[in-house]
Amino acid sequence: MDPFGPPNTPSTSGLPYSGVEQSYPDGYNRPIQSFDFMRMLRAPFQSPNWVMNLVWMFVCQIAGVIVIGSLVLFGYQAEVAEARSGGRSENWPDFNPDRFMDYLMRGLWPFLWSLIWAIPFMIFLGIPVIATFVLSNILIQGGNDVSGVIVIVTGGLVSIAAYCFAMLSMLASMMHSGLGNDFQKGADFRWIRSYVSKMGVTTVWTGIVYILVGNIMGWLGILCFCVGVLAVGPILNLMTADLLSQLHDIFVSRGGDSAFAGAKTGTDIIEAQVIL
Repeated sequence: MDPFGPPNTPSTSGLPYSGVEQSYPDGYNRPIQSFDFMRMLRAPFQSPNWVMNLVWMFVCQIAGVIVIGSLVLFGYQAEVAEARSGGRSENWPDFNPDRFMDYLMRGLWPFLWSLIWAIPFMIFLGIPVIATFVLSNILIQGGNDVSGVIVIVTGGLVSIAAYCFAMLSMLASMMHSGLGNDFQKGADFRWIRSYVSKMGVTTVWTGIVYILVGNIMGWLGILCFCVGVLAVGPILNLMTADLLSQLHDIFVSRGGDSAFAGAKTGTDIIEAQVIL
């Protein structure tokens, strides 16, 4: 069954037909194949309990000082991403403090992979940076200023490319382990390679958009007598959850394998949401 097409079997939830195909009823997301900027902006406010969700995100930020808050935040973001991916309900799953340990354990896997990737990340990035610095200094001190500048520019571009590749690989590892709720999935290099090749450019430019939005929100928060700054982080955390679901859906639409363990698609997803 194509998870990015409309359900093609009748549903006990009364899924309506549209011509020869079934259409998604109001309140359900059709799986996306391209980045939806406005959906990401609206996402944090789609739940009737969005204020409390922001409060809990703020609490997680504060608790992030002792790491636990970051783990819970990662886990909650992964659950939101799963709930909003692949044609599931657009209703936002509210933060449930009774599920603290569930969030904590699910967030532990991407956190551990971020630590595991730290050393190879620094080595991979450090090689072109150090090589550029040493070689350009040798050339400039030898009077070859033009060659030195060329090395600096070339080395800078190579360093940027290496940084993007390393960041994408680490992100893919963290995504696969977090969304799949399985530590071992972070070491699935076939999935990581597939994600980087299919989603590299998309992830980079959506990341740039996300950073720009965050900076704009930060300045707006400062203009609101600095009080608004307190809400910027929690809002961005909820936006991150939706962005993860979008990146996952786009990846699957391009032929990638779903990160979710035993993920259901199509009508089964919609029926499950209605029952819940």
